[in-house]
Amino acid sequence: MVWVIGRAAISVMPSQSGTLTYDGSAQSPEWANFDSTKLALGGTTTGTNAGSYNAAFTPTANYQWQDGTTAAKTVAWVIGRATITIVPSQSGTLTYTGSVQSPSWANYDTAKLTLGGTTSGTDAGNYTATFTPTSNYQWDNGSTAAKNVSWSIGKAAGSLSLNPTSMTLNNATKTGTITVTRAGDGAITATSSNTGIATVSVSGTKVTVT
Repeated sequence: MVWVIGRAAISVMPSQSGTLTYDGSAQSPEWANFDSTKLALGGTTTGTNAGSYNAAFTPTANYQWQDGTTAAKTVAWVIGRATITIVPSQSGTLTYTGSVQSPSWANYDTAKLTLGGTTSGTDAGNYTATFTPTSNYQWDNGSTAAKNVSWSIGKAAGSLSLNPTSMTLNNATKTGTITVTRAGDGAITATSSNTGIATVSVSGTKVTVT
């Protein structure tokens, strides 16, 4: 007579216990409901980057799954993204020079964030760059979408010179011209303090006094 001792049944599948967060080093999960005398652990059991991995559990010689099978079953486990709490901002100031300029950034780490949007400019004004978390990171609200960050180039200080800086008008010479040289392209205006004596008009960079 042949008699048999059947395999004991495993009724509960192991699962990841607790959470893992990306820290740049290799990590392995803890397992709930895992008994190494009942199950052999295989598959992917260690990971570094944030994401989902699949471990495998196979019943040992004296055990089987509750459905009577003994084949390996896969169980997903996860390493979560690390959190970025501070959004980068422009460091220092830029002033118009006529050349292309790019800002420096405070709290910007290229390993954690990808820089995009408008990252350089020439004219004075406001610009918008973007920062997107890389694959192992997320913002503190769980989002991985790009964030807009404003930066600026300030206006340069103006300068103005006149040639000549003074003139004498009389009945013989009633009109004179002053040439204006200035930085930038701002409008040139001129006024007379006493239009009963002299009037002024402007054409381009020339001021005519009559």
